[in-house]
Amino acid sequence: MLIVAALGALLHAVPAIPPAFAGDDPALAKLKGIWSGTFEQYSHDTEGSFPVKLTIDAISGTEFSGTMDWPSFDNTRTRVKGMVDGPLIKWTETAHLRGENAVLHGLYVARFKADNEIAGDWMDPKHTINSKGPRFGTPGGDFVLTKGIAAWRS
Repeated sequence: MLIVAALGALLHAVPAIPPAFAGDDPALAKLKGIWSGTFEQYSHDTEGSFPVKLTIDAISGTEFSGTMDWPSFDNTRTRVKGMVDGPLIKWTETAHLRGENAVLHGLYVARFKADNEIAGDWMDPKHTINSKGPRFGTPGGDFVLTKGIAAWRS
């Protein structure tokens, strides 16, 4: 009984330690903002290099949302939903907000290359996507994005 009482007193004396929130993670904080660069596509009967802008405007826990702009595809804009999974940044385009010339539901898988640069692969949705697989499906493109408005070229 004495041990239980002492333990109870100790627990009341120790201030509560707030849990670590993913939103407080420095890597997540670095994601919010405008990322722009080049997307190299080699699927869907399209091959080429295209400018793209990813805007991450909301972060909640390990999830984020925003938009992607494709000036080469009739100024198409899509809605984006994603998450941070350890060192991986994953997202998909879920809906067309303007235009219809972007392929929806592909999986982007990226990593930080520097504080202001992410790079990765786009997994083509016309093939089976296995989010647990070594490359998350069949690559249909790759990209490098740099943070900051100055990098955006329309």
